[in-house]
Amino acid sequence: MTAKTILVLGSLHYDLYIESEKIPDVGETVLGKKWYPKLGGKGANQAVALSQEDINVNFVSAIGNDDFAKYLIKQLKKNNISDQYLTKIVGTSGVSVAISNDSGNYSAVVISGANLQIPENKFEEDYMWENCSFLMIQNEIKEEINIKAAVEAKKRNIRVFLNAAPAKKINYDLYNFLDILLVNEIESQQLLGVQSTDFEKQAEELSNYVPKIIITLGDKGVIHSEKNKKTNYIKGHSVNVKSAHGAGDYFAGKFIYNFLETNKFEESIKIANKKTSEFISS
Repeated sequence: MTAKTILVLGSLHYDLYIESEKIPDVGETVLGKKWYPKLGGKGANQAVALSQEDINVNFVSAIGNDDFAKYLIKQLKKNNISDQYLTKIVGTSGVSVAISNDSGNYSAVVISGANLQIPENKFEEDYMWENCSFLMIQNEIKEEINIKAAVEAKKRNIRVFLNAAPAKKINYDLYNFLDILLVNEIESQQLLGVQSTDFEKQAEELSNYVPKIIITLGDKGVIHSEKNKKTNYIKGHSVNVKSAHGAGDYFAGKFIYNFLETNKFEESIKIANKKTSEFISS
């Protein structure tokens, strides 16, 4: 039996990760504890979360011709992710700097680099869609690339999942192709242009545009909604957070894998919620 495939389209970054007692305020200098490089980018993080499961991952992104690219390819291969679908450009790879404090919270700055140069015609070839069941996209690449990929996915009856992060308004053309939308609290508010914390109401409103909605609430849990169905709440898990860096991407990968395996929406959210609590505390 041929293994199922998920096509992940998204960013690939060389992460410089810094652990510090606190995140500095504007104008403040603090002494950090340690730093180390990491494979990063929302696309790469989600691809890695999926690669830990019994499924094929086609990861589509772009890298430069710098030393960062060599590191990124090496790390992808360590996670059994091929560089076959990476566009290699003359220029710099994506880079980010993340600072995490003792509470596990973090701030980050991202330089997109090569991630903004994924070609639109990348998705017209049938070979990359073979046995594909889902397309996963995020907001760290150009929106027109997401739309182009979603159009090609729908031509092949492939479902489309958007993790709308970082937070920004979504082109309504993209909504038409989405089957599942994942956002956190801030992203939900920004999509709808509201300050309210009534996330159940927001989930219901978003389900007018996308059939299935997931709003993650950090340690408070998850709200989910389906069009013309009751909105439900899943409570969070109390854990000692070591780092929340990449938690949303990990949740996305684990959710999609379990949903693809079971086709059970709420149950897949519960599994992803539990696994993510273990991830941030490990």
